[in-house]
This record gives sequence, C-alpha cells and structure tokens, in this order.
Amino acid sequence: MSAVSFGDIMRQRRLLGCGTRPTDNARPKSHHEDTRKAKPWRVHGDRNRKRWNVFKAAALRTFDIMRQKHLMALRDARAARRAGETMEVPGAQERLHGDDRAVLSYMLDRYNHMNGELYPAYATIAAQTGLSHGFVKAAMARLRAFGLIDWVRRSKTKEGAEGHAGPQLEQTSNAYFFSWPEQLIGSARETFLNFLTIGLKKLTERQTPASPPRISDPELAAALSRLRAGVEHGPVSVSSASS
Repeated sequence: MSAVSFGDIMRQRRLLGCGTRPTDNARPKSHHEDTRKAKPWRVHGDRNRKRWNVFKAAALRTFDIMRQKHLMALRDARAARRAGETMEVPGAQERLHGDDRAVLSYMLDRYNHMNGELYPAYATIAAQTGLSHGFVKAAMARLRAFGLIDWVRRSKTKEGAEGHAGPQLEQTSNAYFFSWPEQLIGSARETFLNFLTIGLKKLTERQTPASPPRISDPELAAALSRLRAGVEHGPVSVSSASS
C-alpha cells in the first residue's frame, strides 16, 4: 500500500470517528445506556406501592440487624485487643456504618416501584443525604459487598461526538437494582425473607374484609333474618300496644 493511499484511508477514518485513539472515556465493563445490559432493573411488589413498602421495610430491618452484629463484632475485637489477645479488628470496609443506612434508605425511596428504574448520580445522593461524595461511594461499596444493593456501570454517547475523532463515549450514572434473595447470604438472607413473609402476610390480612360472625342460635338467626328482610323491603308497620 502506498503512503498516499494509506494517508487517504486514515483521513477517512478520522472523518468517520474511527481514529486510532481510544474511542471512549467510559470505564471498563460499562454498558451503553441504550443496551439491554444497562437496564438490569427488577420490579418488586407487583407494581403495588403497599407491597413495595413491605420489601423496603424488610431491607431496612435486615440492615439494622446486620449493623448490630457488626457493632458487636467490632466491640468484641477491640476488647480482645485491649486484653492483649491477637484478634484482628474489622476494617472500615468490612462492616456496615451507621450513615450507610441513610444511603440505602434514599435509594429505596428513589426506587420506581412501577418499572424498577433507579439511576441517581453520586452527587445527587450526596446532596440529598448531606453526606460527602467520597462517603457515598464507600457506603455503596459496603452495601454492595453485603448484598443490599447492586448495579451495572453505564456509558452514554458524548454530546457532539458523532462523526468526530477522539472519545465517543463518556461515563454516566450507574443503574442500580435490588436482588436480596440472591445476594444476601447466610443469616441475613433468612432475616430478610422472614421480615418479608411476615410483612406480606399482615398486609394481606389487612386488605381481606372480615367475614361476619356466624350465629349458632337458630332463633336469633331467624330474628336477624326477618330484620334484614324488613330493612330491604321498607318499613314494617308495628301495632301499638293500646290497639
């Protein structure tokens, strides 16, 4: 291939946005927001807000129990270390923190119970919870490690990049989803399922109309039947005592 023809090909590739430089600024394993893999959302509660609230409450109560266990383990480890025993103290990323609950609660509140969509940016979460950007990012990592939330990275086409050489894609917010039965492990999974079962049962009982009590006394049942018939067919004339 001659130098001239090679140059013509390279110019054409640049005009088509196919230069030899990297074609995107997106992080590895990111999926374009228009692809199916970038939409991992799951619907919980059959698109019923009251049922979704049961899922949300079960997740938060599970977090509280997990957090309590982590605090107890941290306390025991510190006590053992003070006593001179060789016991490793759990690191910051190996246990849930108190403000992690605020992040989880915000994500649960932002969840769209009709279609499962959830994709706020870290900056938005930080602003709404009053926490720092760095803490939100670390909290998300902890929540994910313990199975309370998950996500996929997403990218989008860079505005004005079509037809130009250079980066074509850029990073956008993650697509978050909840998959508690699959991601929670051990006692945490059982805890969540127990809270969920109890909550859904109570909700069903509240929504089911109570059946009228059955009357065992035949005479009383007959009298009530005559009374209902009289109400349905209009007023019943009653003879006065003096007639």
